[in-house]
Amino acid sequence: MAGADSNDVYLHVNGLTDCSYAVSAYDVSKNKDYDGTSAKVEDGKCKITVKADRHKTEQVAEWFADHVGTGSAIACDSSGPMPDELNFAVEGTLVLTQGDKVTTCTDLILAQGNITAAFTNNWWLGSPNVKSGGVPYIGPLLQNCSSGGFLPQIVTYSPPQPCVNNFSLVVE
Repeated sequence: MAGADSNDVYLHVNGLTDCSYAVSAYDVSKNKDYDGTSAKVEDGKCKITVKADRHKTEQVAEWFADHVGTGSAIACDSSGPMPDELNFAVEGTLVLTQGDKVTTCTDLILAQGNITAAFTNNWWLGSPNVKSGGVPYIGPLLQNCSSGGFLPQIVTYSPPQPCVNNFSLVVE
């Protein structure tokens, strides 16, 4: 599977010192390669790289919608609440470290679509564990994440404009 493309999405988090993203499930277009996902801090952002071929299909978009379920999703540059076609989607656990504070968010789904007219790929973020805190599919989304203590950390996800492959995260 050495032929898979390298696809990067960036999560902007203030004070970020480390990050990880462990994939628990994924879907790629039929007969396309998936060669894993990695995460690292780069220029103060969590850079998540998905090694997967790009070929948009309805099948991957349906997988994304099924896994988001009754939760919510946001997108970089979209005109609807759920994608019609996607190149690939990955679901996993995001761990963010800010100094001595560690926040763990489960069932976070990242997916890449394509905007043919703009000659670019766009990214989606969703989860069955997030709720819309504003305008559907534009954001923000709110998720209760584990902090290792008794009280959950609230993580807010939002797409800056122009977004393409960037999401802003605020950990409260």
